[in-house]
Amino acid sequence: MSDSEKEYWDEAAKEFDTVYREEKDALRRAVDKVFRKGTAERFQLTLQECKNVNGRRILDIGCGTGRMTVQLAKRGAQVVGIDFSQKMIDMAKLLVEKEGLQDRCAFLRDDFSKHLFKEKFDISLALGAFDSTKDPAFHLKKMRSLTTEKCIMSFPSKFAFGVPLRFIWLRSRNCPIYFYTKKELKRLLSPHFSRYRIKNISARYFCVASVKNRNTP
Repeated sequence: MSDSEKEYWDEAAKEFDTVYREEKDALRRAVDKVFRKGTAERFQLTLQECKNVNGRRILDIGCGTGRMTVQLAKRGAQVVGIDFSQKMIDMAKLLVEKEGLQDRCAFLRDDFSKHLFKEKFDISLALGAFDSTKDPAFHLKKMRSLTTEKCIMSFPSKFAFGVPLRFIWLRSRNCPIYFYTKKELKRLLSPHFSRYRIKNISARYFCVASVKNRNTP
């Protein structure tokens, strides 16, 4: 992870968090509805996939400001969030304290690809983490090795509305972005997962990959 990428996400932390907030003006709501619809959709789809997580351990890769971490902790999960942005982690910790969920949440300020985990998780999430991942195969392999039940991920769609604008915006700030087709995703997921689902949502693909049935010995 380059210094320029860390700097970009530190600066973008507050702006990034507004998509999850109810208290925003009409213009902000309109912008989010058009350009960030997929972010809200993947959030709800993830919660649907994590209906019964009481007592389960979850890894939130690229946890950002902790919005998903908090929702899962409220459902009784023990959640570890990891993000390379210190600003994101600081905001996530404040949110957890506000909700009184410190006993169910822990945060790591580190690069997922380099961090040495000492435990495994029932479920692993990567919602947006693959947007700027240069070597997705390595991340998928590591993610799968840490997970005992299922991995939930999102990937930017190559032919979605707004792709050129997003590409120019991020590259102008020295922040890489990688896009995928459904065919490319199948080729990427197949070596690591025998069962997976890919759903096309607004400007993104939402993927759920099974590691094994949790009732399997």
